[in-house]
Amino acid sequence: MVSRLVQSVNGAIDRLIDALTDPLRRGRAVLLLLVAYCALWSLYGAISKSSQDIHFDMGEAVVWSREALLANPKHPPLSAWIPWVWFHAFPAADWAYYLLCMVLATFALWVAWMISLRFLTPAKQVAGLALLTLVPFFNFQALKYNANTVLLPLWALATGAFLHSFATRRPLPAAFAGLAAAAAMLGKYWSIFLLAGLGLAALTDPRRRDYFRSPAPWITIVVGAIALAPHVMWLFRQGSTTFSYALASHPGTYGTAFVSGIGFILGTLGYAAVPAVIAALACGHRARRLPTRCGRTSPSVVPSPSRSGRRSCCRRLRPSPCKAASCRSGVSAG
Repeated sequence: MVSRLVQSVNGAIDRLIDALTDPLRRGRAVLLLLVAYCALWSLYGAISKSSQDIHFDMGEAVVWSREALLANPKHPPLSAWIPWVWFHAFPAADWAYYLLCMVLATFALWVAWMISLRFLTPAKQVAGLALLTLVPFFNFQALKYNANTVLLPLWALATGAFLHSFATRRPLPAAFAGLAAAAAMLGKYWSIFLLAGLGLAALTDPRRRDYFRSPAPWITIVVGAIALAPHVMWLFRQGSTTFSYALASHPGTYGTAFVSGIGFILGTLGYAAVPAVIAALACGHRARRLPTRCGRTSPSVVPSPSRSGRRSCCRRLRPSPCKAASCRSGVSAG
C-alpha cells in the first residue's frame, strides 16, 4: 500500500518535471503549478491566522490606501496604492489580504522563472524554481504585507527588464526597464542598492561599450526620472518626511551599524540555508554517480539553437579525451 503510494507520487513528480522541461508545455505547466502554490499558501495563511488580528503593518497600509497620496509618512506610495487597487476588486477581508500577499510572491517566482529561461538549462530552471519556494521570503514572510513584500515582484521585474534591455538595446525594453526601476524606488528607497548593482553590472560587462553607445541606457534613465518626478516634487514640498522617518527609526553609531550589518548577512544566509543544503546534497549525489573512467571533465562553451532559431551559448561538461564507447558504457552503468 505504502509502496504504491510512493510510486504514484514519484510518477506524478516525474510527469510534472517532464512538463516543466518540455519547451512546448512548460509555459502552461509552470502557470498551473504557481497558481496551485499561490492557492495553497493563501489558504494556509487564512486558516493559520484566522484567530489573530492582521499585522499592524497590513492595517497601516490599508489606512494609507484610503488617501491618494504621492507618499506616506514612512514609505514611498506604492505599498499603499496596491491595496487600494486590490480592495476595489476584492472584499476587505483577511483572506483577500493574504491572497494579495501570495499573488505578489508568486508573481515574483514567475518572473524569476522567465529570467531563468535565458540563462539556465531546463533541468536547472526547475531546480531553481523549486529551491526558491523553500526560501521563507516567498511564503511565510510574504504573508505579512508591507513595503518589503512589495519589493519581491518589483525587484524581479527591474532585474528582468534590465537584462532584456541590456541584451536587446531596443527602445521599448529600455523604457520598460526605466519604469520598472522607478516602480522599485516607489516601493522602498532600499531599491537604490539594486539599481546600483545593476549599474555596476553594466559598467563591468564586456559588452558595455555597445550598450552605452546605444540609446537604451539613456532612455532607461530618462523614463525612470520622469516616472519618479511627481514623488520627488512631493518630497521637496513636504520636507522629505520619509527620509526623516528612516533616520529616526534607525538611530545608531558606526559600531551599531556594523553589528546590524553582520546580523543582516547572517540572517540572509539563514534564510537561504535550507535550499543551499538541499542543492549541495543534490550536487554531491550527482557527482558520485558520474562515470570515473572518462577522466576529468572540462568546461566548454558550445552554441545551441533556441526556440526562436537564434543560436545561444550554454555551458556543458565535456569529458576529456576518452573513447565514446567507454563513456557510453560508463553512463549507462551509472
